[in-house]
Amino acid sequence: MSIGEFRPVDNNAKEKTKMKASDLISKSCLELLQKRNHNEEKSARLYEDMYMFLNNIGFVNAGKLWHKYAHEELLHADWARDYMMSLGIQPELREMPKLKGDYEGFVDIIEKSYQHELEITKECKDLAACAMREGDAMLFALASKYLNEQIEEVDKMQTWVDKLETFGKDKPALHRLELEIGEMLD
Repeated sequence: MSIGEFRPVDNNAKEKTKMKASDLISKSCLELLQKRNHNEEKSARLYEDMYMFLNNIGFVNAGKLWHKYAHEELLHADWARDYMMSLGIQPELREMPKLKGDYEGFVDIIEKSYQHELEITKECKDLAACAMREGDAMLFALASKYLNEQIEEVDKMQTWVDKLETFGKDKPALHRLELEIGEMLD
């Protein structure tokens, strides 16, 4: 083609190269982000179930604290949803498991909550690793926000585990822990 020669514009080529915001995240990272959204909601339901159980067995203050934890988890789900919607991606609302509320008591709830937070931390680390692998600095910033939150989450559950190990798991020790939580909530 010489200078000044007419060349028709290929409209199909333009459409093929047109980028969308959703192209800014890999499929593997998106799946982990969808999972993060789902598991934060699942965490909220788990802690809400624990709250109701604790309340019904007389640990009213502990119940209030786990109820607070449940609401915090919903805010964490919002982080994932807001990020996806910013990229024009519809977050998935996946099916939630039915919870039975069958715990052995307050000690069991503390131990299960601790294990749960360790699992969530691993998932958040997987999200950060995917973002790093893909060179996705924006997603890595969000994953870092989750990881920073998990430091706090693991720490608070570690504290409850430590108190059980230090002061005991008998009824008087648990009663003192219930009173301490009440003072903390005031």
